[in-house]
Amino acid sequence: MKTVEKLSDKLGARERFFFGLGDFFGGGAGIFMTVVYFYFLTEVMRIPPGMAGMIALVVRVWEAITDPMMGVLSDNTRSRWGRRRPGIFVGGFVVVAALGLLFLPIQGWEMWARIFFVTASWLFYSTVSSYIGLNYAALSGEISNDYRELNAANTLRLTISQFSTLVCATLPLIMRDALAPRMGIENAYLAMALTFGVIFGTVTVLVAVFSRERVPMPAVKSAFKISVFIKPLRVKCFKQMLLMYLFAFLTLDIVTTLFQHFMRYVAHRPGEASFVLGALVIAQLCMIPVIFSLTKKISKPLIFKLSIPIWLVGAFLLSLYSAAWPPVLIYVFAVFTGLGVCGCVMMPWLMFPDTVDAGEVKFGTRITGSFSGIMTFARQLSSAVGVAIVGWVMQWTGFDPALGTYGQPASAIMGFRGLIIVSAVLLLGIAFYFATRNKLTGEKSMTIKEALPYLREGREMPEELAARLEEVKAELV
Repeated sequence: MKTVEKLSDKLGARERFFFGLGDFFGGGAGIFMTVVYFYFLTEVMRIPPGMAGMIALVVRVWEAITDPMMGVLSDNTRSRWGRRRPGIFVGGFVVVAALGLLFLPIQGWEMWARIFFVTASWLFYSTVSSYIGLNYAALSGEISNDYRELNAANTLRLTISQFSTLVCATLPLIMRDALAPRMGIENAYLAMALTFGVIFGTVTVLVAVFSRERVPMPAVKSAFKISVFIKPLRVKCFKQMLLMYLFAFLTLDIVTTLFQHFMRYVAHRPGEASFVLGALVIAQLCMIPVIFSLTKKISKPLIFKLSIPIWLVGAFLLSLYSAAWPPVLIYVFAVFTGLGVCGCVMMPWLMFPDTVDAGEVKFGTRITGSFSGIMTFARQLSSAVGVAIVGWVMQWTGFDPALGTYGQPASAIMGFRGLIIVSAVLLLGIAFYFATRNKLTGEKSMTIKEALPYLREGREMPEELAARLEEVKAELV
């Protein structure tokens, strides 16, 4: 092993802040795409919802091919700036153009040309965002060797992510509606995309400039093989955590993808979509200190499990909402949902560094890029499948934007309601099952942290520590 820089594991306030700031892109770009882009494709580009769903799946097949290579590329990068920061730095500049291409005003083109261009530009954006994302996810486990420092830094990161979710779920729609009367809806979308592209690119570059990597780099590079990419799936606690993450975010992506349509065609309050989503995210922000406090007292998988029933109740109430009900109720339901969502979206990323440590114990080398590549792919997969499910259900139930707000068939309205509650019950139930099987606790993670220096240096560890490590390996590895 060799170290990039000999630094204290204690992070300064400036480094912790700029590292956390990077998840303004990680949290914001995801919600930006799910809230804005599917609606843009179906309502502005007039691409049939089923076709929009197919495009999303094509993009994810592409990621299934490229993410393994990018994960190994990140692990194999060797520079004076570390393994992760070069990719983050370059990606910060490219993402501005990538996001702008998604919203170019091409509504006058033939349908086949629109579909081709949307697919190509989405493939480009997805490649760029995935490479930034997997490097940043890997960095989240390598900015410190200290368990408590990692928890604190990643909690700040997830707090900023939630703030970004609030901003990117509300401000783009407000900006679009403000600009559309002056420059037209197509140019309003483009201006909005370029504005947020510059913001995302700036914070990404700042992460690369101000963050540092402290975990030693393996001297031996990884081979470009699919077996290297899927190697982390051999770590029991990581595989369980990944499935918790995948099914929780798939539920969230389905709801956020259809939310503008739900507010327009079911609640009949299209102008309030950004504010209702804002209420949901504010509730998540308010829960963060509660969740962080709980991580010091109970296990992270238990916090995840306790959050799911709250989310389910909120989803059930949202699915029942009628335009005839008092407007304030939809805000109340959104807040209740947000209280449950918070624990489910925070826990996987707080568990991620611990599972990477478990992987190092199992494999004898640290392949964080492969771990983060799988996490990034799972996040992108949930987004794509969420879009595809929403698109197909809208198509099958007879949705047609040409029919207007009040002309949709009853089957389409029931489709929107059913998507919210059925996805929550089914997918969150699966996530709950895998959380029940995950035995990761703070004590076990600290045992691994204590043992890693001995394993890296080839030194014999104390007998008591060796015994504890064997017990932990049996449950987690």
